[in-house]
Amino acid sequence: MVARSTVYSGNAVTFSLSGITIESGRGEDTFLEISQQEDDFTYKAGLDGEGVWSENLNHYTLVTLTLMQTAAGNGVLSAVHNASKLVGGLPAPIFVEDRNGTSKMVSGAAMILKTPDETFAKEAGTTVWVIGVHSPERFVGGH
Repeated sequence: MVARSTVYSGNAVTFSLSGITIESGRGEDTFLEISQQEDDFTYKAGLDGEGVWSENLNHYTLVTLTLMQTAAGNGVLSAVHNASKLVGGLPAPIFVEDRNGTSKMVSGAAMILKTPDETFAKEAGTTVWVIGVHSPERFVGGH
């Protein structure tokens, strides 16, 4: 068996909302988190040990994007969020891809949930955007 090596780069992760790609200004540590809110299947056991699996079709997912406080992407996301609020809530397409690997997420219905909290300190910090995603298609792959 031949050993193979792989390369991971956070700079090879594409994040796009409303057709606009945020390519720079990523936070210093975890800058993108994708978290499905409910299990795909649940299990219920009866008193006599008989059990049943139930499929859950709710795949609502939270995407948390952390940008440096000074990143131009904050202004872009503010504009997308404000435009959505002006029309009473307008879902937008979202796309995430690891270009060095095979992980991907896509949905036609994502919304920024709120204007992010802000802090101002001696040094620049980060701004955290939380995006709700309806029924994303996801593939968690490797390299």
